[in-house]
Amino acid sequence: MKLVLLSGGIGTRLWPLTNSARPKQFLKFLKSEKGNPESMIQRIWRQLETAGLSNSTVIATNKNQVHMIQNQLGQDIPLIIEPLRKDTFPAIALAATYLYSIQGVELDEAICVLSVDSYVDDNFFERIKDLKIILQYDNVDLVLVGVQPSYPSTKYGYVVPEAIKNNSWMKVSYFKEKPVEKEAKELIKQGALWNCGVFAFKLNYIIRLLSEKGLPTHYDELKENYHVLPEVSFDYEVVESANNIYVLSYEGNWKDLGTLNTIIDNLDSPLIGKGAISDDSTNTYVVNELDIPIAVLGVQNVIVVASPDGILVTKKNSNSNIKELLKDIKQRPCTKNILEENISYQKHCQRSEVSIRT
Repeated sequence: MKLVLLSGGIGTRLWPLTNSARPKQFLKFLKSEKGNPESMIQRIWRQLETAGLSNSTVIATNKNQVHMIQNQLGQDIPLIIEPLRKDTFPAIALAATYLYSIQGVELDEAICVLSVDSYVDDNFFERIKDLKIILQYDNVDLVLVGVQPSYPSTKYGYVVPEAIKNNSWMKVSYFKEKPVEKEAKELIKQGALWNCGVFAFKLNYIIRLLSEKGLPTHYDELKENYHVLPEVSFDYEVVESANNIYVLSYEGNWKDLGTLNTIIDNLDSPLIGKGAISDDSTNTYVVNELDIPIAVLGVQNVIVVASPDGILVTKKNSNSNIKELLKDIKQRPCTKNILEENISYQKHCQRSEVSIRT
């Protein structure tokens, strides 16, 4: 089985911590097993190495992230570089043609695609090895991984399965994107799973699909004509029109670290950077990347984030509409391409005052 790790997003929902020069997967707010700061991409690559899967993995990314990936993972990481930043369907299509025409991967080989910011336990990667087994059955086009819900989330998409098959893999009945809480509870009663954005298919499935769409199936040709590919997600272009989709159930820890709330929940301290939080400010957090202090007095359930790109003050658990709000704000990244020399969460964790060089 070959793995494709997608690293192309920016993380708009984490503004002002992230921008085009500093995507979320490179922020070092997590801790390694040794207690050292590490980023999302470092964590997942370490887990792939532990599972014996790193040698079968390529990273699909864009040219703006190449130096960051090499800086955090090393120079020898196999990269598939998009000529233009597009959505997940073009990125996966380009990766498939690379595996097919450059690496010479057999058409019946299983391909697993997952996001670089997947936050899971180590046993998740043992579970995805079962995807290859399911793809050996006839009439299986796609296999997804679904997480057993721990609560009725309104922020995740749900996969609603049919009858249970061997080893907890099931045919998908339908999908439901971000239901209201009452509907989420009913979905869970029906055995619905969280869709964690993992796709598996035989290489031939995507190569044949590209051919049917009149698109090149060889890497160099597709890369040259990359601009003509539709800027759409893999879910929209492929999953929604697939006939035989199955889901593999995973019972374990999984988080979408795409919002400030989930980031805050993984911090060791409520105060990162220069400032102070009063004792009566309960469940309140400050992440400050500026040289000036931030003082928070007498408030509850508040997140304050300050960076050279802007300042955000939000009630905890109510910042999900940040992308909509930012449409009215003209943004110019203040952290250019100096990358980790300008700011990193490692510096945050080791210093009370954060220094930013531009």
